[in-house]
Amino acid sequence: MNGLGDCLRHWAAKRPEAPAVEFQGEAITYGELDRRSSALARTLIDCGVVPGDRVALWLHKSIESVIAVHGVLKAGAAYVPIDPSAPFKRAGHIIAHCEVACVIAQDDRVEWLRKDSSCRIVSVGLAADASVIGWEEALAAVPAKDARGPLPDLHGPAFILHTSGSKGVPKGVVLSHGNARAFVEWAVAEFGLGPSDRVSSHAPLHFDLSVLDLFATCMAGGCVVLVPESQVGLGGALNRFVVERRITVWYSVPGALTRMLAAKNSGLLAGSRLRVVLFAGETFPIARLRQLHSLIADADFYNLYGPTETNVCVFHRVRGSDVTEERRHPVPIGRACPYAATFIVDAAGRPVAHEPAASGELCVAGDSVMLGYWRDDDETTAKTVRIPRDGAEPLDAYRTGDLVRLDDELNYVFCGREDDMVKVRGHRVEIGEIEAVLSAADNVREAACVAVDDGTGERVIEAYLVPEAPPLDLSAVRRHCLTEIPRYMVPERFHVRTAFPVTGTGKIDRKRLGETRADPR
Repeated sequence: MNGLGDCLRHWAAKRPEAPAVEFQGEAITYGELDRRSSALARTLIDCGVVPGDRVALWLHKSIESVIAVHGVLKAGAAYVPIDPSAPFKRAGHIIAHCEVACVIAQDDRVEWLRKDSSCRIVSVGLAADASVIGWEEALAAVPAKDARGPLPDLHGPAFILHTSGSKGVPKGVVLSHGNARAFVEWAVAEFGLGPSDRVSSHAPLHFDLSVLDLFATCMAGGCVVLVPESQVGLGGALNRFVVERRITVWYSVPGALTRMLAAKNSGLLAGSRLRVVLFAGETFPIARLRQLHSLIADADFYNLYGPTETNVCVFHRVRGSDVTEERRHPVPIGRACPYAATFIVDAAGRPVAHEPAASGELCVAGDSVMLGYWRDDDETTAKTVRIPRDGAEPLDAYRTGDLVRLDDELNYVFCGREDDMVKVRGHRVEIGEIEAVLSAADNVREAACVAVDDGTGERVIEAYLVPEAPPLDLSAVRRHCLTEIPRYMVPERFHVRTAFPVTGTGKIDRKRLGETRADPR
């Protein structure tokens, strides 16, 4: 096998009637997924999409969105998923910056795309017209005799995922077929995924957790069961989903699992078919993990670590000793996956010895590490460090910005961020991007944000603002944010100040921002 699409073809030939994707009670088989995605690939190619092009997916999670992912890959292009809840301005930036050849979008976005984009449009919902290809028309195309389509380059881009950027705009992380396959092949083997598995898909397509959901499940010949977007934040609904949809493998941020535990019907999980529970994206409070581990005693639990730029590169299988009543600290993130090489460097970028108590910034090299940031060589270079090796060429490694230390068993323990990037509900958020948006709001002179614990173990953003002239209309500021950034990035609370405290070097003293609080809004 070479590209990610080979797995679909394999199971379409071997088990064409087996369910591949399920959503809200509807299912599509491997044979039908293969046929429809091949037809879509033919449509894209006929529209002028060539290998190496980018195709944006501005879609809610659905069977159609999974068909779109596979169709784009079969056309030899890279898919660019856009947060369906993102403001049009942010989506437009991604579409323009990636110079996409086509956008596959929900019908309620088509009119905006007609006016603000020159690329071809495939609409999921609208009938075809002179400027838009309808979904039924797109799937009616007859695939070429060689249904494989263009052979993908293992080192060529497969998808571009956008993360929060410190420059005030999202940055695109370019990942290749080879990057994804290194992680996916390991995941199938490590978690024992097979045709009988029903794997939940809680993460949206623009979130890197979806790579396991879509491609590891497909490689294993299992069925990926999409969680409806209306349920992703509802613990009780998720508990019913796990039981009613007969989920065997769950993967999400810890916050989702915490909400499931807090729901009145959490006891349902004890009778579920869950055999593997995977969590990533943020720290899982030990008390909640202990509770879940006890509730689903027969399941295997894994803590997976890795920024979007590296896929999962470090993992820890939770042991009984990790969740004893005496333990007060979160479980470690663990050790490097077989395809990854990991290093700790000091503040000067020099590797430190791999021994207990060593600490510093975690750096990652290996097959799963991204190709780079889209059209930003300077940022790619800034995030790369050269690791010297005895008798061999130095190794280029990605600087994660995460601080770790090694415990007595040489497991990595997460200690926090080196910079001001934080995790909010599992999403990577750079404080600088939010501050840039706030600073552009009417009557805002200065803006500073901090991440705080909301009392439940979740991280939330609080904003501190200095107005040009009081009073400051905080409702207007909030509305401004909602037009510029996704809802999960909008600060939970706003505080107004006449001035910010500063350090001896003149920088904002973030540690003192909350010392004299105004009434939050």
